[in-house]
Amino acid sequence: MHEIRHVYGLVGVMWLIGLCGCAHLRMPEMGAWSWHWPPWTRRADVTADEAMKSDAASGDAAAQYVLGFSLLYGEGLPRDVGEGLAWLRKSGESGYLKAQAALGLLYMKGMPGDVSVDERQAVQWLDMAAQQGHASSQASLGALLLSQSSAVRDPEAGVVWLKRAAGQGDVTAQMALGLMYHKGYVVAQNDAESVRWYSKAAGQGRADAQTQLGIAHYRGRGSAQSFDEARVWFERAAAQGDALAMSNLGVMASRGEAMPRDDAQAVAWFRKAAERGSDDGQSNLGAAYYKGIGVEQSFAEALALFRKAADQGHAGSQFRLGLMLAAGQGAAADDAAAAAWIEKAARQGFPPAVKWLQEKAATLGQ
Repeated sequence: MHEIRHVYGLVGVMWLIGLCGCAHLRMPEMGAWSWHWPPWTRRADVTADEAMKSDAASGDAAAQYVLGFSLLYGEGLPRDVGEGLAWLRKSGESGYLKAQAALGLLYMKGMPGDVSVDERQAVQWLDMAAQQGHASSQASLGALLLSQSSAVRDPEAGVVWLKRAAGQGDVTAQMALGLMYHKGYVVAQNDAESVRWYSKAAGQGRADAQTQLGIAHYRGRGSAQSFDEARVWFERAAAQGDALAMSNLGVMASRGEAMPRDDAQAVAWFRKAAERGSDDGQSNLGAAYYKGIGVEQSFAEALALFRKAADQGHAGSQFRLGLMLAAGQGAAADDAAAAAWIEKAARQGFPPAVKWLQEKAATLGQ
């Protein structure tokens, strides 16, 4: 029952928007963005505020940017969202990169209760920053243009911007391209190209890229099959807390791949993954309890774990949960619930579930 699998079902890439850029816009630390900040940015007295306002009024784009953020969040000044946006726009219209990037993200994500999502304005500002070579804005712009639900959707342009960002080392764009080539989303499916981008992101320490690269080596897709190489990448990702990597290490331990077979170690990895909410870890730990491998057999524990994974949409667990309910294992038999879970698995195209329903239909038809 133990399996190593990919977990990214790429119906679209709206999820990229959550990955590109900041989840919440906040005023950056002054030293983090530039070393040319005027004296007022390092002071916290009234004179400093007056100097900042004066510089902003005289057309200083950096001052306009900082004043805009200060007003937007009420940091050091009374909060005024409208006035803050106005100053940010002035700064951005002057060509100030940070203001353009900030406005792009602000309109892409919105600010609940204050600023509505506006994809067209987001594209306008992100494009300005992207044209100046700002990698994060290029990645965010690419994600927005690739989104299936976006009113500004332009897949070809989206790929171009993602590649520009990835070429500058933007790890999110690299990961996105790896997934797109893996799934054949917008671009032609290409395992070698997928591995190339996963490798770049993994080399920068991105845990989910390390896991996907490990899976590619494990399966021999886009690279030579190597359990040893797969283990290396899974261990790196697991060390960062990646639950899928933990589950995959459990699978390898249970099979003795690139390591001696160790059922107890396998269960330990499955448990770590399950505790982090991984449906894959929950499913594999459930299988261990069902068979009594590495742990004392317990149908009740297996049923509970399969249910947790099934609730997250794990097709294999939906099928196994259905079979257990049909057989009365771990709980009283419930044919209606069993059929419902197996049908859910079948709707996802899970072959054993499809076959089970076909055989049941054939039996009823006799």
